[in-house]
Amino acid sequence: MFDWYRDKAFPWLMKKNIGKPSILRLRKMMLARAYGNILEIGIGTGINLPLYPKQVYEITAVDTYIRKVPENCIKVHLFNESVNQMSFADNTFDTIVSTFSLCSMEDLDGAFAEMLRVLKPGGQLLFLEHGKSQGEITSMLQNLCNPIYNAFAYGCNINRDYTASMQKCGFTILECVIVPAPIYPRFLTGYAYMGVAVKPEKGV
Repeated sequence: MFDWYRDKAFPWLMKKNIGKPSILRLRKMMLARAYGNILEIGIGTGINLPLYPKQVYEITAVDTYIRKVPENCIKVHLFNESVNQMSFADNTFDTIVSTFSLCSMEDLDGAFAEMLRVLKPGGQLLFLEHGKSQGEITSMLQNLCNPIYNAFAYGCNINRDYTASMQKCGFTILECVIVPAPIYPRFLTGYAYMGVAVKPEKGV
């Protein structure tokens, strides 16, 4: 039963939820800024692959659970690894992409620290994640409902504010906007954090 939910039901539900046309537009808008040696965190079913700019021909990707990703014009070097302990050398990537994956990481600070390590100085983290509402009442409801949601959504959390953790780990946030997102249930999960954070240049 668990394998069926993990392999079939959960990917289908996520595709219905975070694969909506309005979410795909946000993904494509963010991915337009990807350049150089690219690492995608938590690639999942590969929903981002058709949305990368035409000049992107290959990427590296990590995920703790490997599902089949679609074959298209982008070559994917796929690693079965945790973002908290990646095998890549320091200062390897120009761009890291994370879409709806930070919400389910157990050690968020550790993940950001590892991403910072493998980014080149001046490299960028492009992120699109659902998270904590800015409204006091809704954020209280999110905190209350999070344990239940977490259990049914494969470890996903609905009450995270990512910016403080990024800064704590050494990132500089260039942009971060919170945009409405039609993610079900919308009153709890309809808040998407979209932005760019960078690894400071050496000596800055």
